[in-house]
Amino acid sequence: MRMDILSLVRRDFKKAMNLRTLVIWIALAGMGVFFFYTSGGRTKLVESDQIEFLALFLPHMIFGSWAVLSSYFDLVSSDREHNVLDCIICSGIPKTRIFISKVLVAAIMSLVLSFIYMTPVTCAIIGLSGNFAHILVLIQYLLPLWGYIMVYATMGMLISILARSSKAALIWSLAIGLLLMPRFFVMIVEGIGKAFGWTTQMVDNFSLIAPGVMMQALSEVSDISRFSQASVIFGISIISFLIIAYLTFIKQDEYNYGE
Repeated sequence: MRMDILSLVRRDFKKAMNLRTLVIWIALAGMGVFFFYTSGGRTKLVESDQIEFLALFLPHMIFGSWAVLSSYFDLVSSDREHNVLDCIICSGIPKTRIFISKVLVAAIMSLVLSFIYMTPVTCAIIGLSGNFAHILVLIQYLLPLWGYIMVYATMGMLISILARSSKAALIWSLAIGLLLMPRFFVMIVEGIGKAFGWTTQMVDNFSLIAPGVMMQALSEVSDISRFSQASVIFGISIISFLIIAYLTFIKQDEYNYGE
């Protein structure tokens, strides 16, 4: 069993960490450094030795949902379309093991993508400040960024399973990525809140549904209440997506789908 899963993980990781994913995430990391220099993050670092969350993650607030979903939307659907999934199942490997391997790939790759994004901007911060202690920025934000990517990764897996085809999964991913773009989502929640007379606290709580807003709350460790809320919502989101994805995947009929 262990060898089956390890073989599948190696195969799926090589497939998912392709040229498309690397180009998108290296470009996103480059934008992270660019926006840090141009959005006032550099000035605040030099003048007061402070690092703002938005200066670090502005590209994620704009493009993050699409960047993550573009890496995972075909994790299952591409195997199904090319009859690879049929071959794996016919070889005697249960669908549960196949699903576990996909989850492990999503978790490992999310951590790798977090490093790809955080390393250049952390190096830029250390270079500007001359203070190697700012390596703690990488440590402080790595877990929140990993959790943020994992929410979208599990969402991408679910979309890939439900949509069945990569083309449909891509369309769904683009639409959902737009809806969950933090500023756009907050505007929608604020509009609904005004219509129904919600309090500011209720609007803030509903806004945490957007992973980008959750990540910002998770990075603010000093605010225990908001940090706890974000941690719980992160956990519930990831587990819920995985449960729905697993139950759907197990019940789907794979054989002869590609014919």
